[in-house]
Amino acid sequence: PCAACPKCGFDPNAPVDAIYLKPGSVLHGKYVVGRCLGHGGFGITYLAWDRDLMVKAAIKEYLPTPLATRSVDTDEAAPFTGNKGKHFTQGLTRFLEEARALARFQGHPGIVAVRDYFTENQTAYYVMEFMEGLTLKQFLKQRGGKLPFETIFKLLMPVLDTLREVHAQGLLHRDVSPDNIYITTKGQVKMLDFGAARQAMGEENKTLSVILKPGFAPEEQYRSKGRQGPWTDVYGVAATMYKMLTGATPPDALDRMKQDDLVRPSARGNPLPAKAEEILLKGLAVDASNRFQTMREFQQGLMAAHSGAGVQGEPVPSLKGQEPYEPTRPIQEQPPSSPEQRNPKVRRSPRLKSHSEPSSTFALDHDNPDTSARASFPR
Repeated sequence: PCAACPKCGFDPNAPVDAIYLKPGSVLHGKYVVGRCLGHGGFGITYLAWDRDLMVKAAIKEYLPTPLATRSVDTDEAAPFTGNKGKHFTQGLTRFLEEARALARFQGHPGIVAVRDYFTENQTAYYVMEFMEGLTLKQFLKQRGGKLPFETIFKLLMPVLDTLREVHAQGLLHRDVSPDNIYITTKGQVKMLDFGAARQAMGEENKTLSVILKPGFAPEEQYRSKGRQGPWTDVYGVAATMYKMLTGATPPDALDRMKQDDLVRPSARGNPLPAKAEEILLKGLAVDASNRFQTMREFQQGLMAAHSGAGVQGEPVPSLKGQEPYEPTRPIQEQPPSSPEQRNPKVRRSPRLKSHSEPSSTFALDHDNPDTSARASFPR
């Protein structure tokens, strides 16, 4: 048997799904495709080798399996006929828009930014820095499903910092969940997989139940004309926080519209400051008008609850002796209050202090099989 590739770890003796690009395929004349890192309904992520820079990279391919397949004889995407082909093309356009949006955040400590994108094989790709680490979903599994409030606070502050700046640039994430928060081996917390391409396809074909993550998506994302804004991402962060506290996913937002059976986090046995629980539940309000309208408001509420009520729960085993989070300057920018006020051409605001940098460092258990190297946008 042949040995595994020393650059990407691909085992040539292992079977390869026919929908994936063949290992050894070359994209854009310089990216050698290796093993698959993740495969969701709307894209495939590969580990690759950049022959020009001589470094690993992560490449995301647009290939929504509900709308297209791979040609038997070539590497080309083969969209299905009829409306599915139309939706494939519309999604492709949005996929490239997502790539361009992420490219604007090159160098941002809280976002895995795009460094290259291109069209090839009748579809599109974008290239990201390969990062060792694991998703928050994997981190939770490693820690038994839930975390103490102090750990959650320190993990989510960098996420809130990042989303504030994203919103200030006129963009939304639309897919905040434990799958899309990534903890690197260097202790940085980064956002993954902006959901614009998926949202666009959902608007066209009304199959949002397939596209969205039940429990993490607010009700307005289920409606083709639902009014979305920063409050949409507030719900996703609050749902993620609920999952981290309780180990349970909140009930689906549509079910909560009919009968709200959401159990308070404190009733599930993981202590947290009473004020923090009220802030969290407001972020999880089914009606968007009852939620915090900006990430700034949500973050300031959590910070006040953390500093004013003290912290209950267990010590934080994953932190390397860092002091509790304290802002070094006030939150200054005011994100747009409605989608109509957002301007995607707004000038980039001054860099916010990011708590994605190693000031809040998390140690990963590399003996655990769930912490194997993963790249951006894992599924």
